[in-house]
Amino acid sequence: MASPIPTWWVIYREPNPAEMHVEAVEPAPTDADAQDARCAEFVAAGQHAYVITAPDADTASDIALRVWAEELVASPARLAAANAHNAAHHRTN
Repeated sequence: MASPIPTWWVIYREPNPAEMHVEAVEPAPTDADAQDARCAEFVAAGQHAYVITAPDADTASDIALRVWAEELVASPARLAAANAHNAAHHRTN
């Protein structure tokens, strides 16, 4: 019998509209109270999390980065904010 694929929390921060930094990948809590407590910690720390089912933490992190990028380009408002940030902070000559 095959083992179930684990669920991971990919914890990240958005330092600006154009960037996402993965800060940790940890196994998802199995208890509802533990999940609620951990979510409150994310909010207090200004963090976010994706819940990803993947064979390992590295794969979960890669999937979360891809999802974040897809969400960025799918949202005109987020993409405009990211483009404005980049234009203001990464000028080319």
